[in-house]
Amino acid sequence: MASTYSSSLNLELQTTGENSGSWGTKTNNNLQKLESAIKGYVSVAVASTSDSLTASDGGTTDEQSNAIIKLTGTLSGNSTIQCEAVESWYIVDRATSGSYTLGFKPAGGTAANLVAGSKHLMYTDGSTMFDVLADCGNISANGTLAVAGNVSLDGGSFIFNESSADVDFRIESNGNANAIFVDGGNDRVGIFNASPSVPLDVTGAAKISGAVDLDGGGFTFNDSGASVDFRAETNTLTHALFIDGSADKIGLGTSGPTSAFVTIDQASSTGAIAVLTLDQGDADQEFIRFDGSTASDQSASLTTDTSVGSLTGHIRVNVNGTDFWIPYYATN
Repeated sequence: MASTYSSSLNLELQTTGENSGSWGTKTNNNLQKLESAIKGYVSVAVASTSDSLTASDGGTTDEQSNAIIKLTGTLSGNSTIQCEAVESWYIVDRATSGSYTLGFKPAGGTAANLVAGSKHLMYTDGSTMFDVLADCGNISANGTLAVAGNVSLDGGSFIFNESSADVDFRIESNGNANAIFVDGGNDRVGIFNASPSVPLDVTGAAKISGAVDLDGGGFTFNDSGASVDFRAETNTLTHALFIDGSADKIGLGTSGPTSAFVTIDQASSTGAIAVLTLDQGDADQEFIRFDGSTASDQSASLTTDTSVGSLTGHIRVNVNGTDFWIPYYATN
């Protein structure tokens, strides 16, 4: 009876009494194939878009029997390379050039994609090729983990520095090396800032579209004293509150507070509202207090001169729902 061959490695299974004079050679061939399956390496140039690894019964030159396969060559299109449809495992190094895809599969089966410039641990059940690291279990890396492709975290939490070591965390954007920077030693976070001086230090503009809750601390705007403005907008007023940084003035309802340190501009002619409402809940205290310099003439902001000038007009005010008029006098 002639020899038969194993399904996975194509080892020659010799029949008792056969192969007189060549039994040793065939046994050595089998041992070489076993060695290749455990530690063997072969470089294979992908020659077409539908290529196959060579396989031979009993021979030692077949590509498929090697544990490590390096795929080279320039792809001319989206390609697939296949092995025999038998159970096996491989370490595959895709070193091909060209921007096309390259799949690896058992003959007639389902391929797994090989990432360009990457090494893969693969196995097949004879009908489907599997990339082991595509859905492996827990991974612990004691050294540096470098990822050139995308990273997708789906369905689980991400923890950096669980042991609270004095290490930094940095995310780089296209134009900034420190788009997000966590200073591990000082417990601070910088946005576009590699040296955050406070728990959250943002260099550049910041926009918050949700609510902002400042609880338990002060709020300081423009601590450095730069010539910058501050503006608070309401539903219809773009300058409900405006601080002119260069002029050191405050405007309410105006972007140009020029006539006083504080300028209030009720610009609506149809709003039927007062410019200023004062509601004094402390009944025995004044509505307005004036602190200034006093003189007997009209050279100061407060005067004891009772003959300041002639009555010129009146200013309308409302006290508890009733209109009154405050007279004002021209200067002598």
